[in-house]
Amino acid sequence: MSNVFVGRQPIFDTKLNVYAYELLYRSAEKVNTSEGMVSPEHATTTTIINSFVEIGLERLVRDKFAAINLTEQFILEESKIPFSPTQVILEILEDIPVTPELIKATQRLVDAGYIIALDDYIYNPAHAPLINLASIIKIDLMALSRDELIEHVQELKKFDVKLLAEKIETADEFIVCRELGFDYFQGYFLSRPQIIKGKSLPANKFTVLNLLSVLHNPDSDPDDLAEAINTDVTTSYKLLKLINSAAFNLQREIESIEHGVMLLGRQNLCSWASMLAMSTLNDRPSEILRTAMTRAKMCELIAEKLGERSAERYFTVGMFSALDLLLQRSLEDLLEPLPLGDDVITALLHHEGILGETLTCVMAYEVSDWGNAVMNQLSENDIFVANIEAVTWANGIMDTL
Repeated sequence: MSNVFVGRQPIFDTKLNVYAYELLYRSAEKVNTSEGMVSPEHATTTTIINSFVEIGLERLVRDKFAAINLTEQFILEESKIPFSPTQVILEILEDIPVTPELIKATQRLVDAGYIIALDDYIYNPAHAPLINLASIIKIDLMALSRDELIEHVQELKKFDVKLLAEKIETADEFIVCRELGFDYFQGYFLSRPQIIKGKSLPANKFTVLNLLSVLHNPDSDPDDLAEAINTDVTTSYKLLKLINSAAFNLQREIESIEHGVMLLGRQNLCSWASMLAMSTLNDRPSEILRTAMTRAKMCELIAEKLGERSAERYFTVGMFSALDLLLQRSLEDLLEPLPLGDDVITALLHHEGILGETLTCVMAYEVSDWGNAVMNQLSENDIFVANIEAVTWANGIMDTL
């Protein structure tokens, strides 16, 4: 388990209430020093992964907006933006060329409901088509003289946009910007960026790359996608946590990975998997993952022997039963952000219901507790065979990782 970090700097309105938080790239290795040279694409990808998947948007911004810097590639390939427009502001960086392609891509984002901000903007009359699509213009006070600032405000006030003064470092600058009619304010004078720390459960690179290959195979179906995800407890956990986050705002329970794949959608799933593949991943799985995989498969096999229709839910129960071992946190805390059904939660926390009975049997078999390694409807041989098949399957998966 490794540490992940996100920088968070508030954006205030005219009453100095927090309107939004800008989320900033922070490297785990350089969190207390100046940042090393990384590509803008890597910085954006890492910030999105750490904000939405690892730490969680709810913890970072609560009910406020999250402002995220986007590179040219993210904007031109808007399918790479895998979260809903509900709570985010997309910032177009100042070094991105204003081309017809950029205008068209930005228009598509606006049509989809996203709020667009132009970051560190220097006014140019030729940019009018882009300005008309923006909701917020961010002006860097350090880049302009006082006269240039006044001129920028006068020109931009002709458009239907909100003005945000950034890099305010003194009380005098704040007063001037407020008198000029700025709508939002950001800078060290008001608040320095805070560094928010989270814990990341390492995903296995093979699993993510295998998932990408399945996603990009036109002949694969949802069952193939679910199977690719189910080979790694980390990926399964992160995706279920993501589906239940503010990024999607779904008001329904998820019964299994298969159900989650259907709700997330192939395009969104591909975008998230691509970003996971680009981020720093562990190459070797823990032996605990072998335990999780064996439990998951054995639960599934027992469900099939019992004639249960939703065997995939049993797989999910078995897999997530080892989360506390993986993350060294209570299972109750880990399950809290997941959109699992009550019967799945009850099975995992209290071993109740048919799902819980199955999990009790599987975990008892694991430690040779023969008195509890029973299912009333099944023979000892049925359980023995399920265990052998599960161990064989899990070993085969682990040997490829």
